[in-house]
Amino acid sequence: MPFGETVPDSLLDRVNKEPCLVQFLETPIRYQNQDIDVVVDYYSVTDLPSDVFAWTMDLVKKNMLSMYESSQGGWNEAEKRQEMLAPQARYLVARSATDVNDRKGFLMFQMVQEETMDDDVMANCAYCYEIQLMASARSRGLGEFLMHLLDRVGCHWKMDKVMLTVFKSNEGAFRFYTKKLGFELDEISPGACLPRSKARLFDYELLSKPCSQ
Repeated sequence: MPFGETVPDSLLDRVNKEPCLVQFLETPIRYQNQDIDVVVDYYSVTDLPSDVFAWTMDLVKKNMLSMYESSQGGWNEAEKRQEMLAPQARYLVARSATDVNDRKGFLMFQMVQEETMDDDVMANCAYCYEIQLMASARSRGLGEFLMHLLDRVGCHWKMDKVMLTVFKSNEGAFRFYTKKLGFELDEISPGACLPRSKARLFDYELLSKPCSQ
């Protein structure tokens, strides 16, 4: 490369410099079903209100603490906070259309690169790190709506796939992702790339589905 010439930003670099990743969607982002009327607010980690972040942490603990504690990695609150406050973290926070303080659930995601089975190829991913709903907001299609939003975000920004991690013990979530949303074991998931005798030593799987370009 000639002296003074800079390396061009990668697609992922350019996407992560965008202040808003839902700018192509009609606003407000609204979901209505049965007796639920929800607006989805978008935040980057830099503009996420402290009270909203505290609520997301509390909801993760309420819904998932026992599952984390029984997992191989255990629960580490400091590590979870660091993950959820990562520089590239983005939030979709669902709340009542009439009361901004009546929050129903959230999805936290990042645009990241993940390995593939080809050592020379990395995949650009819209990665769902957390999706959590209040008990009162479940079974109304809200989780599916939030995941659909993430899929639209990934496709719009030309990611290769939407990806997530799920505990094997979380059978309801596993069925939700695979049966309802069409996710499959990612190629680098233990259950896909390891012999069964080794794969069973892992308590999680990686799921993904391609983004349509």
